Formats: sequence, C-alpha cells, structure tokens
Amino acid sequence: MKCKMVTWFSSGSIFKLILFLIFLISLTAPVIFKNKNFIYSNIPSSNKSKNILKSTGSTSMSHIISILKSEFEALYPGYSYEKSETGSGTAAFLVRDKEADIGDMSRYMNDEEKSDNLITKCIALDGIAVIVNNKNKISNLSSKNLQDIFSKKINDWSEISDKFSGRIITVGREEGSGTRNGFENGMNIKNSNYDIILPESGDISAKVSNEPCAIGYISLASVSNNIHAVSINNIACNAENIKNNTYVLIRPFLQVFDKNNDSEAMKVWFEFLSSERAKNIISQEKLIPGEN
Repeated sequence: MKCKMVTWFSSGSIFKLILFLIFLISLTAPVIFKNKNFIYSNIPSSNKSKNILKSTGSTSMSHIISILKSEFEALYPGYSYEKSETGSGTAAFLVRDKEADIGDMSRYMNDEEKSDNLITKCIALDGIAVIVNNKNKISNLSSKNLQDIFSKKINDWSEISDKFSGRIITVGREEGSGTRNGFENGMNIKNSNYDIILPESGDISAKVSNEPCAIGYISLASVSNNIHAVSINNIACNAENIKNNTYVLIRPFLQVFDKNNDSEAMKVWFEFLSSERAKNIISQEKLIPGEN
C-alpha cells in the first residue's frame, strides 16, 4: 500500500501566513525608523541617567533642598533629584571628581577647593542661629559672651546672667562643616573648645533640646519649638535682620557645579531655582533667596 504525503499548506497559504506573522511582530516591536521617541520611552537606555541630578554636601542645606526637590519633581516629572549628606567639606571635591553633579556648600569655597572648572551659584542666604534649651531663660548674648563660652573662658551660665545657672555644655559641628566655619569666623573664635561634636545640624538640635545647659548653633531654617534662638548683640536671628544685614551670623547656601556639565537636567534645575515659585519656597523657610 502506497502512502500519500498530505500537503497541509499550499505555497500561497505559506506566503500569507508569513505576511500575517510579520504584521503581528510589527504591532509589538519598536518602530525603529518611524518613531525614535517610542524606542526611548519603552526600552531602558543609559541616556535616561541624564535626567537624574545627584547632589552632595552640606547637611544644613538638606531641609530646603528636600522641599525644593519635591516641588521640582512634581513640576518636571521627567527629572529626579538625589541628595546625599556628606558635609560642605566634601562638596567641591566630589563635583570635581565627577562623583556628583552638584555640591551643596553652606560657606564659601577655600583656596584648596577652588578650580577653574567650578562655578558657584548662591541659592539663598541663611542665618546661623545660636540655640539654647527652652529651660534656659537667657535671651541675648554678646559676641564677647560667645567667644568666652566657646573657648571655655566662661564655664557656668551664672557668670553671664542671674536668670540661669549650670555648667555650660558646648555643642558644635565637625571641622570642615560650613556651619562651624561660619559661626567661628563670624564670632572671631580662634581656639574653640567643644564638649560635644556632632556630624549633623539635626543632632545638635536634638542634643540641645534634651540638655538644659547646652548651647549650639544651627541653620535658622532648622530652628524648632523644642529650642530657642538667642539674640546676638540684641539683634534677633530672623529673615528681616538677615535681609537688612544687621544680624552678625549670615552665610550663603551655595551650589557648586562643573561648567562643562551641560546636561538638560542641570539647566532645568537652575531655571526652576530662579522662578518665583522656588523663591517663595525659600522665603517660607526663613531664608533669603539668592542671586542665582
């Protein structure tokens, strides 16, 4: 008995099937020649990292940067901003080494940090608030008082006023901190002497709020109801006195970046900072908008 070969498809049917399969593939595959944006938006690409800004540096600037970042990302959903806290002393070097796009500094750059490729923009002016515990009823200190307290020439609150007594506990930031630099330079303190050194402004605030005899310094923007800022030379630390330049401890909030970094994200970020919306946010946080 001879077996017959069964032909399932004619040559015409096979051709039609191939055309049908090509049509199905074309519906799901990227249209390479017609729509490049489709490919970009659906396939992971290393170019997308250009829409991420990475900043590092000052811990004092973290609060305002966090608020600005949230508003920026809401207005420009195609971009994101990442902030790490490493202190002002690392900011310029990390930007120079291309480890970060932006360096946050709460002081001016020193000679070692300066580079021909680095540009600084002042996004705000901040007051350094001298803070004490709420149980401490002293509301004003002179520049001389602060020089003597932080060099340990005065050791008890009773040496300053009859409103409060107890051994003074000096709390400050680490060397390289923009806040420490601004405080000690502003008060002309040459040989500072600290009982406690802490790495972040939030830590200082927490320590002073828990220790009745402590004194420290933080950004005005970080002052909370758990502590209070004393006046210096009878001038309060507030936005008005920072703006009219009568308060003694004023420092910049700077952002440092490489002039060769021409990313679109960088341009959009600084355009946002120059907007009225960003300036209003900065003002609401007790800061003075800078000339960026």
